[in-house]
Amino acid sequence: MKRLLAFVGVLVLAAIAVPPLYFAVFPAEAPPELPPPGRRLMLPGGVGVNVLDTGRGPAVVMVHGLPGSAYEWRETIREVAARGRRAIAYDRVGYGHSDARREGRHTPAANADELLAVLEELNLRDATVAGWSYGGVTGMIAAQKDPSRIGRLVLVGTGGPDSPDAKPPEPSAAMRAFYSDPVLRWRVMVPPLGVNLMKVLSAMAFSDQPQPDWWLEGLRANFARWDTLVTYREEMFGLDPDADPGAFDPSQISVPTLLLHGDDDRLAPVAIARYLASVIPNAELVEYPGGSHMLPVTHADALAERITGFGDGARR
Repeated sequence: MKRLLAFVGVLVLAAIAVPPLYFAVFPAEAPPELPPPGRRLMLPGGVGVNVLDTGRGPAVVMVHGLPGSAYEWRETIREVAARGRRAIAYDRVGYGHSDARREGRHTPAANADELLAVLEELNLRDATVAGWSYGGVTGMIAAQKDPSRIGRLVLVGTGGPDSPDAKPPEPSAAMRAFYSDPVLRWRVMVPPLGVNLMKVLSAMAFSDQPQPDWWLEGLRANFARWDTLVTYREEMFGLDPDADPGAFDPSQISVPTLLLHGDDDRLAPVAIARYLASVIPNAELVEYPGGSHMLPVTHADALAERITGFGDGARR
């Protein structure tokens, strides 16, 4: 038995040590790069945020999810701008070309503060804010904190509660171990593991539907940065509303709200949108039959039509 245990121990050590050594000697292909940065906006505290800003007309500000980057809105940005709107998307702090987060608040409330700071720095009031997934929660909290900056709220495949008593699940010990610094660093040293994990998660996000050629490349480019891996982990583990002083009450959202959700969303089930539509006072829900979590990629034209129609009458 002792020999067997020793043999198993040697196999485990080899499985841990050999892959990083192999890729140190035979490096994998370098990850792709994100598209060039746009405009750099400095927020209070000296944090730099990358902003894509195109088109003219009433402003539509797009907030990406978790992980994500502004570039994942590219199809919707183009369609929104083509409809006579100023289309703005930014990399949330810790993602894309934006700076790393310098403090420990990896919460939707911290992101909501930064969204409001972006709106202030751009001198925007009464803007249409479109939040996707985690960005939807960010937008809801921001709209509750300062509705003067947000004239209309669009929630695309939004996260959030699906019932009055719903709370995010507590991360398991196995999940925390899987995203611990040593394991993350080991996965970085074995690139195919990270790529395969991205493929699995992307298939779930797209509900096993076709993905555009640029999708996985963009995901790899975003995750090539250590700060992004850490931010992704900390935001996943920072969703507990009891630990978040900015936890929101959707019934207190006062701005007109449009929810756009796929009924085959496997990351943020449509039950979330149905519940939020029932408690947000001035809300409308549009469901997309067979739609996945990736509506800004797969349904950009339809989303842009809804967003710009809903935003008619914006002053800036």
